[in-house]
Amino acid sequence: MASSVASYSPICLRVEASLAPRLAWLSRGQPLVIDWFASRRCAVTLGDLTVGFRSVRSASDYAELEPIDDVRVFAERRLLDLLATGAEVKVGGSVFGHHLALVIDHPERWLEFLEHHPGNRR
Repeated sequence: MASSVASYSPICLRVEASLAPRLAWLSRGQPLVIDWFASRRCAVTLGDLTVGFRSVRSASDYAELEPIDDVRVFAERRLLDLLATGAEVKVGGSVFGHHLALVIDHPERWLEFLEHHPGNRR
């Protein structure tokens, strides 16, 4: 992880009650990083939010949010307005496996976000 962070935001994410006591153990000392991807084909943009424990690629692309207990939280800077409207970290998945998921309070804001950022991002 980069040693410095370009910015800080006082955004505080909620955590699903069943996940909260396990979050620090699951992190294994890694920060929780919220990012996104998008793909544009035939004038349509599809995308999703990603959340997981990993290193921050480039400190200038991310902002540090309020920690969740002892777990540091980073988010890609362009997501800050979206996250400020409310979001919760949950356990998602199916019978084939579980993963962390981010549920935003106003999903229509995600569609607006994609309209304003229509390019590809991996």
